[in-house]
Amino acid sequence: MIVELKWDSELFGRKIGRLTAVPSEEKLKGIVKQAVKEGYRYITCRVVLKRVPNIQLLETQGFYITDIGAVWETELSSQFTVRSSQFTAREATIKDIPMLKSMVKGLFKDSRFYNDPFFTKKEADKVYQAWIENSLREKTAKTFLIEDCGFITCKILSKNRGDIPHIGVIPKAQGKGIGTSLMHRALKWFKENGVNTATVRTQANNITAMNFYNKLGFNVKYADVTMGLILSKELKNKA
Repeated sequence: MIVELKWDSELFGRKIGRLTAVPSEEKLKGIVKQAVKEGYRYITCRVVLKRVPNIQLLETQGFYITDIGAVWETELSSQFTVRSSQFTAREATIKDIPMLKSMVKGLFKDSRFYNDPFFTKKEADKVYQAWIENSLREKTAKTFLIEDCGFITCKILSKNRGDIPHIGVIPKAQGKGIGTSLMHRALKWFKENGVNTATVRTQANNITAMNFYNKLGFNVKYADVTMGLILSKELKNKA
């Protein structure tokens, strides 16, 4: 029921796992104890917001909320057309990694990594810098860039479905249409590759982003809650 997140474990130098489903209270207690024995330092779990009893159960075992998100979706039908954009976004390459790493630092401060006491601020920066580099090396993903202003990453999940893991615009370039131009480029790429449904997730407290996706024709598909559990020495002694 707990799957090790090997990429995360290697990046942070601590064993990190994900709880894939919420079991009964007794089973959950046993799972947590076993995780401590197996050397896990941290467990994360994401549940759909409407499942309030699951959230309450996780809280009884020490899990705490690190993020509340909203998943948005739009349909790219055969009649869908991408409007012309104010700015031109080009495809990013490996040579752009230093620029993107600098751009992404501290850009997603509403995300769970910046609001979870298990991670330091430097580690939160590190995870997004590592992520943007990996995105440029991933064959099923594509990153588009508006020079020194912002970027967007698109990923094909299946034959007809695509996702936008991250879109970021640096503070001084916000409010100028950069984000809209990046989103138009991403949707154009999706359509060119046969994707007819695109999703994007954002933090529910990011009202600016929520209004942005709504204006672009996205609709909320569902909301979710991400929770974390730090496995301390005290828990290890109890196990």
